[in-house]
Amino acid sequence: MSGFLMEIHAPLDMDGNDLRIGDWVRVVAVPLSIKGMPDESKEAFSNAVGNTFQILAFDETGCLHLEMWPKVSMDTIWLEPFLAKRSRRYKRLSRSFQNQLALYSAPPPPRFELKFDIRLKEGIDIDQFGGTLIDHGSGGGFACWPEDRRIKGSVYANRSDPNAIETLRNVRRIIGESEHISSYELGEIAEFKDPNDR
Repeated sequence: MSGFLMEIHAPLDMDGNDLRIGDWVRVVAVPLSIKGMPDESKEAFSNAVGNTFQILAFDETGCLHLEMWPKVSMDTIWLEPFLAKRSRRYKRLSRSFQNQLALYSAPPPPRFELKFDIRLKEGIDIDQFGGTLIDHGSGGGFACWPEDRRIKGSVYANRSDPNAIETLRNVRRIIGESEHISSYELGEIAEFKDPNDR
Protein backbone atom coordinates (compact mmCIF):
# COMPACT_ATOMS: atom_id res chain seq x y z
CA MET A 1 0.00 0.00 0.00
CA SER A 2 1.20 3.49 -0.88
CA GLY A 3 2.48 5.83 1.81
CA PHE A 4 0.45 8.88 0.77
CA LEU A 5 -3.23 9.69 1.16
CA MET A 6 -5.38 10.74 -1.78
CA GLU A 7 -7.35 13.89 -1.24
CA ILE A 8 -11.06 13.23 -1.67
CA HIS A 9 -13.06 16.10 -3.16
CA ALA A 10 -16.69 16.75 -2.27
CA PRO A 11 -18.97 17.01 -5.34
CA LEU A 12 -19.21 20.80 -5.00
CA ASP A 13 -18.31 23.42 -7.60
CA MET A 14 -16.34 26.62 -6.90
CA ASP A 15 -19.50 28.31 -5.54
CA GLY A 16 -20.47 25.37 -3.31
CA ASN A 17 -23.23 24.11 -5.64
CA ASP A 18 -23.69 20.34 -5.59
CA LEU A 19 -22.71 18.45 -8.73
CA ARG A 20 -24.22 15.34 -10.28
CA ILE A 21 -23.59 13.19 -13.32
CA GLY A 22 -25.23 14.94 -16.28
CA ASP A 23 -24.71 18.48 -14.96
CA TRP A 24 -23.11 20.96 -17.33
CA VAL A 25 -20.10 22.73 -15.85
CA ARG A 26 -17.88 25.55 -17.11
CA VAL A 27 -14.16 24.90 -16.57
CA VAL A 28 -12.83 27.97 -14.74
CA ALA A 29 -9.22 27.01 -13.92
CA VAL A 30 -6.60 24.30 -14.40
CA PRO A 31 -5.14 22.18 -11.58
CA LEU A 32 -1.73 23.04 -10.08
CA SER A 33 -0.54 19.57 -11.05
CA ILE A 34 -0.56 20.69 -14.69
CA LYS A 35 3.03 21.94 -14.19
CA GLY A 36 4.38 18.39 -14.17
CA MET A 37 2.27 17.12 -17.07
CA PRO A 38 3.34 16.50 -20.68
CA ASP A 39 2.70 19.36 -23.13
CA GLU A 40 -0.28 17.52 -24.67
CA SER A 41 -2.01 17.37 -21.28
CA LYS A 42 -1.26 21.03 -20.56
CA GLU A 43 -2.80 21.94 -23.90
CA ALA A 44 -5.92 19.85 -23.21
CA PHE A 45 -6.55 21.53 -19.85
CA SER A 46 -5.83 25.00 -21.28
CA ASN A 47 -8.29 24.39 -24.14
CA ALA A 48 -10.96 23.33 -21.63
CA VAL A 49 -10.92 26.63 -19.71
CA GLY A 50 -13.99 28.74 -20.51
CA ASN A 51 -15.89 25.86 -22.15
CA THR A 52 -18.81 23.88 -20.77
CA PHE A 53 -18.96 20.09 -20.61
CA GLN A 54 -21.37 17.54 -19.21
CA ILE A 55 -20.14 15.46 -16.24
CA LEU A 56 -19.85 11.85 -17.37
CA ALA A 57 -18.59 10.38 -14.08
CA PHE A 58 -16.70 11.01 -10.84
CA ASP A 59 -13.50 9.11 -10.06
CA GLU A 60 -12.55 7.69 -6.66
CA THR A 61 -11.15 11.07 -5.56
CA GLY A 62 -14.24 13.01 -6.66
CA CYS A 63 -12.70 14.48 -9.83
CA LEU A 64 -15.05 15.15 -12.75
CA HIS A 65 -14.73 13.10 -15.94
CA LEU A 66 -15.21 15.53 -18.82
CA GLU A 67 -15.19 14.49 -22.48
CA MET A 68 -14.09 17.40 -24.69
CA TRP A 69 -15.22 15.75 -27.94
CA PRO A 70 -16.80 16.91 -30.22
CA LYS A 71 -16.90 20.43 -28.85
CA VAL A 72 -13.21 21.29 -28.41
CA SER A 73 -10.91 18.33 -29.08
CA MET A 74 -10.58 14.54 -28.82
CA ASP A 75 -9.25 14.88 -25.26
CA THR A 76 -10.69 13.69 -21.95
CA ILE A 77 -9.79 15.38 -18.68
CA TRP A 78 -10.31 14.61 -15.00
CA LEU A 79 -10.80 17.85 -13.06
CA GLU A 80 -11.21 18.74 -9.41
CA PRO A 81 -14.82 19.95 -8.91
CA PHE A 82 -13.80 23.26 -7.32
CA LEU A 83 -12.13 24.26 -10.62
CA ALA A 84 -15.52 24.27 -12.37
CA LYS A 85 -18.80 26.13 -12.06
CA ARG A 86 -22.17 24.46 -12.60
CA SER A 87 -23.90 26.15 -15.52
CA ARG A 88 -27.09 24.11 -15.87
CA ARG A 89 -28.89 20.99 -14.71
CA TYR A 90 -31.57 19.15 -16.61
CA LYS A 91 -34.61 17.55 -15.00
CA ARG A 92 -34.21 14.74 -17.51
CA LEU A 93 -31.00 13.68 -19.28
CA SER A 94 -31.05 13.77 -23.06
CA ARG A 95 -31.29 10.47 -24.91
CA SER A 96 -27.86 10.99 -26.51
CA PHE A 97 -26.26 11.57 -23.08
CA GLN A 98 -28.03 8.49 -21.67
CA ASN A 99 -26.54 6.50 -24.57
CA GLN A 100 -23.11 7.93 -23.80
CA LEU A 101 -23.49 6.97 -20.14
CA ALA A 102 -24.52 3.44 -21.10
CA LEU A 103 -21.42 3.06 -23.29
CA TYR A 104 -19.17 4.50 -20.60
CA SER A 105 -20.53 2.31 -17.81
CA ALA A 106 -20.69 -0.91 -19.83
CA PRO A 107 -18.04 -3.37 -18.68
CA PRO A 108 -15.27 -3.97 -21.20
CA PRO A 109 -15.30 -7.34 -22.95
CA PRO A 110 -13.19 -10.04 -21.29
CA ARG A 111 -9.61 -9.57 -22.46
CA PHE A 112 -5.94 -10.29 -21.92
CA GLU A 113 -3.53 -7.43 -21.31
CA LEU A 114 0.21 -6.74 -21.60
CA LYS A 115 1.56 -3.75 -19.65
CA PHE A 116 4.68 -1.97 -20.82
CA ASP A 117 7.04 0.78 -19.67
CA ILE A 118 9.43 1.79 -22.46
CA ARG A 119 12.19 4.34 -22.97
CA LEU A 120 12.82 5.20 -26.61
CA LYS A 121 15.98 6.38 -28.30
CA GLU A 122 16.32 9.96 -29.52
CA GLY A 123 14.65 10.78 -32.82
CA ILE A 124 11.79 8.27 -32.45
CA ASP A 125 8.25 9.72 -32.52
CA ILE A 126 6.80 8.61 -29.16
CA ASP A 127 3.11 8.94 -30.08
CA GLN A 128 3.57 7.10 -33.35
CA PHE A 129 5.52 4.29 -31.67
CA GLY A 130 2.83 3.89 -28.98
CA GLY A 131 0.04 3.93 -31.55
CA THR A 132 1.80 1.24 -33.57
CA LEU A 133 2.00 -1.02 -30.49
CA ILE A 134 -1.69 -0.52 -29.71
CA ASP A 135 -2.61 -1.25 -33.34
CA HIS A 136 -1.13 -4.75 -32.99
CA GLY A 137 -3.83 -5.71 -30.44
CA SER A 138 -7.57 -5.12 -30.08
CA GLY A 139 -6.86 -1.82 -28.34
CA GLY A 140 -5.03 -0.23 -25.44
CA GLY A 141 -3.67 3.09 -24.27
CA PHE A 142 -0.54 4.86 -23.14
CA ALA A 143 0.87 8.02 -21.59
CA CYS A 144 4.02 9.81 -22.75
CA TRP A 145 6.79 11.69 -20.99
CA PRO A 146 8.64 13.27 -23.94
CA GLU A 147 11.46 14.76 -21.88
CA ASP A 148 12.27 11.28 -20.52
CA ARG A 149 11.62 9.55 -23.88
CA ARG A 150 9.22 7.34 -21.89
CA ILE A 151 5.95 5.68 -22.84
CA LYS A 152 3.89 3.62 -20.38
CA GLY A 153 0.65 1.79 -20.98
CA SER A 154 -0.92 -1.46 -22.06
CA VAL A 155 -2.14 -3.28 -25.13
CA TYR A 156 -4.96 -5.80 -24.94
CA ALA A 157 -6.56 -8.56 -26.98
CA ASN A 158 -10.17 -9.64 -26.55
CA ARG A 159 -10.64 -13.16 -25.17
CA SER A 160 -13.13 -13.86 -27.93
CA ASP A 161 -10.20 -13.79 -30.37
CA PRO A 162 -8.78 -17.34 -30.57
CA ASN A 163 -5.33 -15.81 -31.20
CA ALA A 164 -5.45 -13.35 -28.27
CA ILE A 165 -2.48 -14.77 -26.35
CA GLU A 166 -0.37 -15.14 -29.51
CA THR A 167 -1.21 -11.55 -30.47
CA LEU A 168 0.21 -10.27 -27.18
CA ARG A 169 3.23 -12.58 -27.42
CA ASN A 170 3.89 -10.96 -30.77
CA VAL A 171 3.76 -7.50 -29.15
CA ARG A 172 6.30 -8.75 -26.56
CA ARG A 173 8.57 -9.88 -29.40
CA ILE A 174 8.22 -6.55 -31.22
CA ILE A 175 9.22 -4.66 -28.07
CA GLY A 176 12.09 -7.03 -27.27
CA GLU A 177 13.54 -6.87 -30.78
CA SER A 178 12.99 -3.17 -31.52
CA GLU A 179 16.09 -1.14 -32.30
CA HIS A 180 14.20 2.03 -31.33
CA ILE A 181 14.03 1.12 -27.61
CA SER A 182 16.81 1.90 -25.14
CA SER A 183 15.18 0.03 -22.21
CA TYR A 184 11.87 -1.55 -21.29
CA GLU A 185 9.90 -3.39 -18.62
CA LEU A 186 7.06 -5.74 -19.51
CA GLY A 187 4.38 -7.29 -17.35
CA GLU A 188 3.07 -10.79 -17.78
CA ILE A 189 0.27 -11.44 -20.23
CA ALA A 190 -2.66 -11.59 -17.84
CA GLU A 191 -6.42 -11.42 -17.72
CA PHE A 192 -7.52 -7.80 -17.48
CA LYS A 193 -8.70 -6.79 -14.02
CA ASP A 194 -10.87 -3.69 -13.87
CA PRO A 195 -9.47 -1.44 -11.09
CA ASN A 196 -13.05 -0.39 -10.29
CA ASP A 197 -14.02 -3.96 -9.38
CA ARG A 198 -13.82 -4.59 -5.65
